Amino acid sequence: MKILDRYVLKSFVFNYVLSLVTLISLYVVLDLFVNFDEFTEGQRPVVQIVRNVADYYFYNLPLYFHQLSGVISAFAACATLARLHRLNEVTSILASGTSMYRLAAPIILAGMATNALVIADQEIVLPSVAAKLARNRDDVEGARAYGIWCVRDGENRLLSARQFSPKQGRIRGLIVMELATEPGLEGRMGDVILADKAEWAEQDGRRGWRLERGIRISVRDAWVGGLQRDNVLDRTAIDFYEAELPPEELMFRQTAQWVRFLSLRQLQDLQRRQDVDTVQVAQIKHGRLTLPINNMIMLLMGLVFFMHRLPGAVLTQGAKALGMCAASFLVVFIGQQVVGAATPQLVGLPAWLPIFLFGPVVAVLLSGVRT
Repeated sequence: MKILDRYVLKSFVFNYVLSLVTLISLYVVLDLFVNFDEFTEGQRPVVQIVRNVADYYFYNLPLYFHQLSGVISAFAACATLARLHRLNEVTSILASGTSMYRLAAPIILAGMATNALVIADQEIVLPSVAAKLARNRDDVEGARAYGIWCVRDGENRLLSARQFSPKQGRIRGLIVMELATEPGLEGRMGDVILADKAEWAEQDGRRGWRLERGIRISVRDAWVGGLQRDNVLDRTAIDFYEAELPPEELMFRQTAQWVRFLSLRQLQDLQRRQDVDTVQVAQIKHGRLTLPINNMIMLLMGLVFFMHRLPGAVLTQGAKALGMCAASFLVVFIGQQVVGAATPQLVGLPAWLPIFLFGPVVAVLLSGVRT
């Protein structure tokens, strides 16, 4: 690595950290300004409100980074070359025989490295805090009771509850419907577990719900004189139901966008068990695949306006770069709201559309750089 590369990379890292802190802080402040009334609902003391605000936004920082990753990298790249232009260092570098492409190479490689952080964030960090991301602003502590309807708990069980309190780990009106697994009866109703109350517990290496007045209802065939008669219901008492989903996971499954917080491995497991909509999973996979590419296109789209030989107005070039990046965001938004919603057959088009439209534009702009 040459001295010039180290100098440019040092400037890029500084601008990247500055952009990261500034943009995410601005995101948090704007979101808090708009939704502060939700944190103050109820008779909560000031200390509790401050604690809820800090707890909510702390766990949402990885999500905000994922959403702003492309803008952060593009802003850092543009600010790095803009600073070199403002100090007239680009003229000295070009006079030494270094091309503009060679000057921009370490910035482009650094942009690829930041995309690796984005992939790690969406595949490792976000799934680990997914349950925290599902919380509502007006119920950060999870004290509110919810209703649960037909949530898959394992491969062959559907769990419902009249009232569910995530904070206390308690359920009222538990109903668990087990599907039959015998050959030829797959998908049909099997046993049903009912309980007036249930409390989450871990005992003897098992995790599940300790039931109060629990009962298992089984259906069996009645045979009289060698002939099959009407089915008979067997009722047996049960005091423990071994579950796969803990309380925080149950709350997480109630949100509309919970699938988007999962890793690709988790999505494949859910798709294998047919727990999620295949169209929604396909849309998420296309987004995961194209996100690094779109981030690099955005970075190059902004960087190309500062790859010129003659000193120019930095603000003017920055305005042009901002306009192109804003157009890319607009295309993604329109594609998701119009194309993706109206035509499920083209579910991957919103993710690939910016690449098809702005990829050739970036290639033409880069080929026209005079160096």
